[in-house]
Amino acid sequence: MKTIFFNSRALILCGEDRPGDEDPGAVMIVDNGEEALTEAVRTIDTNENISRLYILCTDIENTYNRLRTRFTEVDAAGGLIRNSGGQYLMILRNGIWDLPKGKRENGEEVMETAVREVMEETGIPAPERGELICVTDHTYRRDGQFVLKHTYWFAMKLAQPCTTKPQTEEGITQTAWIPAAEMPRYAEQTYPSIREVLHNAGLVRSC
Repeated sequence: MKTIFFNSRALILCGEDRPGDEDPGAVMIVDNGEEALTEAVRTIDTNENISRLYILCTDIENTYNRLRTRFTEVDAAGGLIRNSGGQYLMILRNGIWDLPKGKRENGEEVMETAVREVMEETGIPAPERGELICVTDHTYRRDGQFVLKHTYWFAMKLAQPCTTKPQTEEGITQTAWIPAAEMPRYAEQTYPSIREVLHNAGLVRSC
């Protein structure tokens, strides 16, 4: 499956497993051509009563690549940072718990973007780089354009204790080290795309 988030709603590409059949709150559209994909995007974008819209397709990657042509695409990257005490660093951005991330600059590798953004938004020293956790997709509108942002999420580690400094000019008012056992509670207070990261990292059961 592939998921594209539209604020709190989700457009989910699925195959023969048809998970939408088991989802009582779902709407399903079959990918039988370009008009169906256009209708799927329009429906999930404009209808707030639909929380999950599934596109049933025979080739998920093909459908995904055709969907991407309907957006302006940008890349971003961020990190899930773990300290030596088994706690994870979260930020409070515009009143919502989040993970540090930001847009990739020209010429940067996505790992470089992730480390730079983590350091800028939290004030921590350079963390130890880890593996890619997942890539999340979400949409927004900016200057009249419909944007699809691909965010690459990396696991990171800090070996030594350090102080943090929220990047207030980015709307970040607080940083917090969260024990793994408390992550499900924080996952309820964050974005669906961040819950997907925490799920893929094994910190919450579902996204």
